[in-house]
Amino acid sequence: MIKLVLLLLFISCNKSYEVLKKNGFFYLENISAEILRAKEVEWKVGRKKERVVSRGLRFTSTIPTINKAGKNILAKKHGIDSWLIRVSRTRRNQTQGLEYFSISLGSMTKATRDFTVNLYYHASSVSKAFRLFHCPAFNHRFKIGSFSIDKRSENITENLFVRIIERFRGKVTRLGFAPMIISGGRSLVGKYSVDIALYNSRKKQRYSKWIKSSGIININQENPISIASCSGIKEEYNPLPESKLPTIRDLEIK
Repeated sequence: MIKLVLLLLFISCNKSYEVLKKNGFFYLENISAEILRAKEVEWKVGRKKERVVSRGLRFTSTIPTINKAGKNILAKKHGIDSWLIRVSRTRRNQTQGLEYFSISLGSMTKATRDFTVNLYYHASSVSKAFRLFHCPAFNHRFKIGSFSIDKRSENITENLFVRIIERFRGKVTRLGFAPMIISGGRSLVGKYSVDIALYNSRKKQRYSKWIKSSGIININQENPISIASCSGIKEEYNPLPESKLPTIRDLEIK
């Protein structure tokens, strides 16, 4: 029985979707996406790195893989070359799209099954230099207290029909090998979801409705942390010497 379950899981995880046709419309059958896991990213801070706050949360979500014949059909018929991915946050019953990015269908292989996102506090999302600060910028002093991945109550698989929806006018970042970094602002409390849609990146045109991920990340608590050694220090204006990136001169043998 255990071997059978493992075999079914393996087949499910390695499925490549076909592009089917019904009543003159192309579609993908029983498409789904799932938030697999999430992990707090800790940040050692203070003049002597004596305290720990949170950079944010790192999570991984699946992405459907379309077989070669299907990719060719989508490209030839509609110029569809990518998945458009939206990360949204719901807070106080209001939903906001935080970031939009795309992943090329041409770059996806049988091994491309998921992508990773770093959902960071703004103090850590700005740049690598800001992530080197001993005293986080903008007086960031939060550590994530608790979070969970909650399942949606509604059906998580459905047919995705290929049809022109709208021209997407927002900024879309191309997803590379490194995890995408998203700024969640000064507080990360809220519920986060991932939605995907078919996309023509050249025309910036969405070619399907949004498919919702099966999971929702719920960050429901963050705790303030006191950092006595950072009192009065604002590194976003005057970085500490120990927080600066080394120069060529610093690395010279003396």
